[in-house]
Amino acid sequence: MEPRNLNIQGIIPVMATPFAASGEVRLDLVHRETEFLSQAGVHGLCVGGVIGETAGASPEEVHLLTQAVVSGTDKPVFACIFPDCSTEASDLSDAVVSAGASALLVAPPHYLFSPDCEGLQELFATLRKGVAVPLLLSNCIQTAQVDLSSIAALMKEELVDGIHQAGGNAHLLADVLQLNPRIPVYTGVEDLIYMAFLLGAEGAISALATVFPEDCVALYEANRKGDSTRAREIHEKLNRLWHVLDHPVELLSRVKSALALRQRPVGVPRSPYNVMSADNQHLLTEALERHGKLL
Repeated sequence: MEPRNLNIQGIIPVMATPFAASGEVRLDLVHRETEFLSQAGVHGLCVGGVIGETAGASPEEVHLLTQAVVSGTDKPVFACIFPDCSTEASDLSDAVVSAGASALLVAPPHYLFSPDCEGLQELFATLRKGVAVPLLLSNCIQTAQVDLSSIAALMKEELVDGIHQAGGNAHLLADVLQLNPRIPVYTGVEDLIYMAFLLGAEGAISALATVFPEDCVALYEANRKGDSTRAREIHEKLNRLWHVLDHPVELLSRVKSALALRQRPVGVPRSPYNVMSADNQHLLTEALERHGKLL
């Protein structure tokens, strides 16, 4: 199968999906966030992803969300889906591609069981036949990481056009960046974005970039220009901020609270992830203020 050109580099925020308290998507806030991020200088946008809250969403809902983002930007739009089987993957991929997505990110099925290498190849071969846009493995499920040998097999069979390596797995990110020949690699290891760029990653599909897009763009540009002093300064600040945002239970609430504190309210996470302790809210506010990010 012929590989498809994935000529997109740089900072690609994983958008937080705005929800009303009733659980419906707030399209007005989707449009506002799309406009803000586009004007912040990012190089693309990502619908879905680990903070997109679209796992389990219907094809109709992801179509509507993707369409809203695509209509509000001139940037390429990645769409991430979380299928549990090949049939669902086909339905979701049709939904986002028909809405105008420029590339498709596919997280590995992980409900109850994770497929082996042969199963993954079958899934991506099915999608390859039905999807006209570039196809990427989004290795973003922390508890269901696709191993290096399976990634290499997907690449060898030309079933994927890029790899999004996330899930906090820095070791696997380093290994994927050493594969030769290799395809475009996008980091999602939030506290090592700078390191990934130094090792040759084409971009970052990042939740951190959603909250602090200007800083992440500045980091990318500093690295591109060879200004290691400036890049390291930005990296260290972003790293400290990520340590306040990152949490095994409160990540969605912390990201959305941080956006609200930065005058970009995007509603609340869907239940049951809409809880955040008062103490942690105080710590988050204090950290943003300390680093000059409280607006």
